[in-house]
Amino acid sequence: MRGRRASAFLVPRSRRRGGSVDVTVDQRLESRATKDSESGVVAIEFALVLPVILIFLFAIIEFGQAFNHLNDTNQIAANGARFAAVDVQPTGDPLQTYLEKQADLQGLKDTINVCIEFPNGGSSNVGDPVTVRVTSDYELIPLLGGATPPLRLHGEATMRIEREPTTYSADC
Repeated sequence: MRGRRASAFLVPRSRRRGGSVDVTVDQRLESRATKDSESGVVAIEFALVLPVILIFLFAIIEFGQAFNHLNDTNQIAANGARFAAVDVQPTGDPLQTYLEKQADLQGLKDTINVCIEFPNGGSSNVGDPVTVRVTSDYELIPLLGGATPPLRLHGEATMRIEREPTTYSADC
């Protein structure tokens, strides 16, 4: 069999046009043996790269959730400062309780703390600032069962008092 030419259909079309191509049966068998010996390499490379890709994917998702919690704490603080500045009580609840109920994410509901302060020595006159601070703990990877320390998130907003407060007081 040595020295026999391979059939024309085994040679790529681009190589057939240029003239004669000498591909022997031995070369064809050798090429096939090389492919068989490397057939599991792709699976092994995939198995090595997959954990790294999954870690990056979960890190991106976790960062997005943490950023969402931070955004919510800032939004609650801004809403609280606006309600405190115009002395509005949106519901029958105290302002701190109302703001705590605005936390719609489960992790945020459990750990939220709302503080209303008057930075100018406790003065609550018209034109003085009122500050609302919202803090919450975010558990980075809940699947690890508390193996990582919680990330403390802060949201703060300050506005000038437009009406003297009658429905709330400085409190944490």
